[in-house]
Amino acid sequence: MSMTRSFFILTLILSVFGTAVPAYAATAAAPYHYQRLFYYTEGDLAKASFKAHASSIDIFAPQTYKIVEDGTINGTVDQELLDFAKAHKVKLMPLVTNGGFSRAASKAFLGDTAKENIAINALIAEARDHGYWGYQFDFEQMDASDKDLYTNFVRLAYAAFKAHGLSLSVAVIAKTSDNPNDYAAGLWENLIGVYDYTALAQNADFLSIMSYDDPTSKQGPAPWPWYQKVFTYTLATVPNNKISMGIPVYYWQWQDSTGKLVGIGGNEGIDNVIANYSPKVSWDASVGEPMLSYNGLGGVKYTLWYENAQSIAPKVGLVTANHLYGVSFWTLGLELPSVYSVIKE
Repeated sequence: MSMTRSFFILTLILSVFGTAVPAYAATAAAPYHYQRLFYYTEGDLAKASFKAHASSIDIFAPQTYKIVEDGTINGTVDQELLDFAKAHKVKLMPLVTNGGFSRAASKAFLGDTAKENIAINALIAEARDHGYWGYQFDFEQMDASDKDLYTNFVRLAYAAFKAHGLSLSVAVIAKTSDNPNDYAAGLWENLIGVYDYTALAQNADFLSIMSYDDPTSKQGPAPWPWYQKVFTYTLATVPNNKISMGIPVYYWQWQDSTGKLVGIGGNEGIDNVIANYSPKVSWDASVGEPMLSYNGLGGVKYTLWYENAQSIAPKVGLVTANHLYGVSFWTLGLELPSVYSVIKE
């Protein structure tokens, strides 16, 4: 039952019976807590960030495993990270990719029941051996024509995982509509069209929406107007309690004279710009993100749009106001420390 409908019913009860609601009704609803998922890729900064902020992380998602052409899996999670996560009661949900985002790998095993079962059984055994809470499938660079094959694989995996007490989430490229003509040439056919949000949500505990960057943006990675469009589409196709909205914690750097994206990075890069180039710091209200403007080496002008507490607060606000499953941050080691002031509970 949706939160909106629950509120309506409670209001009706109060209007008829007054404030004397039975005790069982007052305690029926569990307190809302959104799940904070952080992705992890190898690196000293990422490891240090995880250890420093574990209390603000509910789900730790290292990009680790690959399913290759024959259905076998490759990958492992650093034992130090495993031990730390368990000691701090952070749920472990490693990512599983299609051979490191390989179209060939997907074509080779999707639809081949024997290979799919090899992969699923291997992941279950790996989870049992290492104490994982579950997995997230992060399959990318697939043809739209493989939509049904991918959905069926997710369905098979979800049933098998549930039988062994494991959770499954699915990362999906951000959509604003189901009209292929609303996207740049090739995006729907080669990247976006493979994800059937509704069917995948029915066969997963939640979807992580990769609303990290707008491919048409000429400014920051996730402009607020675009983010709202992604949210609106997603809420219309997926139950609110199965949506984890992606939030970037990195910057996009543009060269002003060419209008080209020339860099992507995180807090370390921002500190370097501030320390060495005395940038002008301002707020771009059109995209809802802060920006640095500065002259680099040789006097070349750059503008850097990034994410901080001010820019992510309304994005997190969409999550809490609509009681979504949670947020998915890409990625540890890139974020400004101020991010945690927004999500700390």
